[in-house]
Amino acid sequence: MNNPQGKRWRRLDNTGKLFPLIANKNLSNVFRISAVLKEEVRPELLQQALEDIIPFFEGFRVALHKGFFWYYFEYNKKIPQVENESTYPCKYIDPHSHHQFLFRVSYYETRINLEIFHALSDGLGAVNFLRELTYRYLQLVKIWESEESNRIKEAERNAPTGNVQTGRAATAEPYVLEKEGLSDVEDSYLKNYKKVKKQKYNWEPAYHVPGTPLLLDIENVQHGILKLSEIKKVTKSKGVSMTKYLAAALIWAIYQEYLAGSPMEWKIGISLPVNLRAFFGSTTTSNFFAVTDVGFQTQLEQATFDEILQEVSVQMDTKITKEKMEEKIAYNVSNEKKWYIRIIPLFIKWISLNAIFARNDITHTMTLSNLGPVKVEEQYQEDIRQFYTIIGVSKRQPLKCAVMAYGEDVTVSFTSIMSDNRMQDRFFGFLESEGISVRKESNGVVPDSGTVTYPKLDYDPDKWKRMVNCLYAVLAAVAVMLGIINYATYDGFVWSGIAIGGILYTIITLRYSILHHASLGRSVMTQALSVQALLLVIDLVNGFHRWSVNYAIPGTILFADVAIVFLIVINRMKWQSYFMYQIAITILSFVPLILWALGWVTQPFMSMVTVILTVLILSFTFMLGDRRVKRELIRRFHF
Repeated sequence: MNNPQGKRWRRLDNTGKLFPLIANKNLSNVFRISAVLKEEVRPELLQQALEDIIPFFEGFRVALHKGFFWYYFEYNKKIPQVENESTYPCKYIDPHSHHQFLFRVSYYETRINLEIFHALSDGLGAVNFLRELTYRYLQLVKIWESEESNRIKEAERNAPTGNVQTGRAATAEPYVLEKEGLSDVEDSYLKNYKKVKKQKYNWEPAYHVPGTPLLLDIENVQHGILKLSEIKKVTKSKGVSMTKYLAAALIWAIYQEYLAGSPMEWKIGISLPVNLRAFFGSTTTSNFFAVTDVGFQTQLEQATFDEILQEVSVQMDTKITKEKMEEKIAYNVSNEKKWYIRIIPLFIKWISLNAIFARNDITHTMTLSNLGPVKVEEQYQEDIRQFYTIIGVSKRQPLKCAVMAYGEDVTVSFTSIMSDNRMQDRFFGFLESEGISVRKESNGVVPDSGTVTYPKLDYDPDKWKRMVNCLYAVLAAVAVMLGIINYATYDGFVWSGIAIGGILYTIITLRYSILHHASLGRSVMTQALSVQALLLVIDLVNGFHRWSVNYAIPGTILFADVAIVFLIVINRMKWQSYFMYQIAITILSFVPLILWALGWVTQPFMSMVTVILTVLILSFTFMLGDRRVKRELIRRFHF
């Protein structure tokens, strides 16, 4: 990877650093951009197209790894795989799945989908990737069709009976980028940082749309396809941009549908992501956006749409300026630059940032993201029917809206975990009353919400989760029952403590070593710590003869260290994956000495042997690793 931080890794950008800390299955931070073609997608050609373009997008060919202070990206030499669309959109991308890529490419009928974890890139970077993927796919289709036609003609000449064999993959010339500059992964936040007045975020609570949530992880998707000429006519007559008009229309729909035009206790707040490249001339494919908000609140009866539009226009004109964006960059980057924040361990950052983002979500009613028009090369325009984007939702913000234009169409896409389309119907109904025709498409979750253009999903993604939770409940009930029996028949021996300790060990093993996609190194660490806790419980229950702290715990630590070394030896190409666990075990080996100083350990021989051996083994790893160890330490401990 040709970047100033080295060939194998790079830091996350200022905004990208936040997403891995707050992402989970309930808050995926994944968005989708789709290209709809005029002919059905051939998956084998799409796979070949993906393999052809991925070497040119170094910002996407990465895996996410955890350092001590921050996450970081490392070059991923694996090959991403396309898949048939079989889940609801924008689901969580586990960094340990999908060959460790932070994006997924799927297809359904005539549609190509690109879903991206936001730590990797923002909307513009995703558009560039999908556009090049689509270009290459269409090139391969043309080549395949030409070859297929030639094969048929040749076969017809040589086989009069008509028994023609077809279907080979396309053999194409080497791929060449249609557009240069798609490998720029600079952190444009840092590049454009200035010490100016810092614009702090608004923590004023906003109105939240009520509704009945959908079951499980079902997601409601609805698209409204508008005519660009019609919406331009309306916005021109009102003297506003499309984004201002649509933001005001969203507020109007919420105001009318849920508040019936009555005075408001809370504002209706719309979160607006702003592309900063337009202000600072950046070409980075990493994240480079800021979030501002517009809102409306009135104590009067029946405010008009024009009053809302006027308020939204004034706020956007005031807030979306280069000076205000510089203030937002200054606020975000200055926090990252503070040495006392940089040296906070990652797990503490995780706790604090999740609390901050939970608080931040109460300030927005919903999100509106307008990625603007997608432009494609003239030779591909006749093969592409539509582009659109959708944003992943969460329980904290259950309704979001995204806009994208292509050709003469503007697609407004809603994603929701609500079981109705009240707000969407009111919104599209208002547009139609303004003279803007709306053609609706959906994934069919809510009946009669438009033509269904998504696969019908009958799967139950939470089946195993529910089974595991049932097992946890059974184990917890058994633990309680054993405790009650032990209490009722108590004769001086708390035998239930051993049983309950064994149950907890089983739960930890199941949850963190089997079901959590944990690496072997993490599994060894988890098992070592849980076994030590179990051994200590057994010793305490039996009168604390100190065999656990004198011999068993040091022995377990030494065994874990040997296991990690064994993993390093048999996985020499990925030894870095285990090196940090070896350091952690070496640090852990000093715990028995601390217990000796506290008087818990009465026979320190095994503890001293463990410390000496783990330190020697780590030193030996340092010597064999040479410069690679130094590079790994820089990666893991960069701050």
